Amino acid sequence: MPKKTLSREEVFYNERKTVFVGVVKNANIVGNRIGRRKSDNLRVRASWLFMRACVTAQSIVQLFDPRPSEFGDAIYLDHGSIAVLCRALIENIAVLLYIADTTISADEWSCRMHLIDLHDFVNRQQFLSGISFKSSMKSPDKLAATLRSRVADNAFFKTLPSKRQKRLLDGDDMFIDGRHQAMLKLGWGEDATKAVYKYLSNQAHSLAMSFHRTEHNQVYAQGSVYPKVVAGFTTELATKALGMGCVRMLDLFPDTELALDPAVALAFRKTYA
Repeated sequence: MPKKTLSREEVFYNERKTVFVGVVKNANIVGNRIGRRKSDNLRVRASWLFMRACVTAQSIVQLFDPRPSEFGDAIYLDHGSIAVLCRALIENIAVLLYIADTTISADEWSCRMHLIDLHDFVNRQQFLSGISFKSSMKSPDKLAATLRSRVADNAFFKTLPSKRQKRLLDGDDMFIDGRHQAMLKLGWGEDATKAVYKYLSNQAHSLAMSFHRTEHNQVYAQGSVYPKVVAGFTTELATKALGMGCVRMLDLFPDTELALDPAVALAFRKTYA
């Protein structure tokens, strides 16, 4: 029986899937080598985020192999969920790079961590009040004041423009220069970063771009290549992010590189550093 000729879209998807699975495999090797160990606050937080990224990546891998649905014998590639998980993975790595930045001063790193504490508190309080949950916390206002004071007293924070200081002290943003600046550390450039984030956000929030051409593109027709194009494109982006995360973890925990094949470690650094 002659071998089926794959379309360009199917080849594109298969290639992106194969590369992603390979990067995930090596990311898991790095994560397992790091394991549970005592380290400084920067590296501990980085390892939390890297573990989260590896778990998310594994979920994406599992979605590559869809099971028969309850719609007869139909099988659907869940491209929407793959895109959403890729967005989560990319943001996860952006935060990892932001937290695990060893090139900044101690004052700036402390400022970043204090802002994260404040942002967490403010958002948590807003969430709990929204669901009418009565917290057992004593003197939340006092704690909020303490967290804001800690930020305001930071030497690096005092160098920021007053307008930015006010916004940060409100707890609305956990990034000193905003999320977009943190995302730029992925190295995709100004315009591409904005475009990618817009596309992935449309998928995550079920905005028009995620469903408006369902019929035109025959998204749920058996054998449709459309889901594979979406999955391949978003997976390619997630691969680049996860690769950068791996390189950062190799830098933070140099002994982990010994767990990788030397050729693989070199390829990671050449491709994702």
